[in-house]
Amino acid sequence: MNPILEATETAPTTVEEAVRDYDELHDRAQAALPDAVDGDGVTIPEEVADDLADGEVVRFTGYYRLDLAQ
Repeated sequence: MNPILEATETAPTTVEEAVRDYDELHDRAQAALPDAVDGDGVTIPEEVADDLADGEVVRFTGYYRLDLAQ
């Protein structure tokens, strides 16, 4: 079963090193993020999930905390 990526808008963090920029993500993760931001979650392949960490913050059109569910 493929993981589900959810992105929840969050306040900017004060620890800049803990934030990844959208352009640092691999192409397939970049392609999945807008759908996760706009929806309630998007199913992604395992290899895309391998590039993301549960709970990490990504700067996209705002700051989003990523959640990966199996």
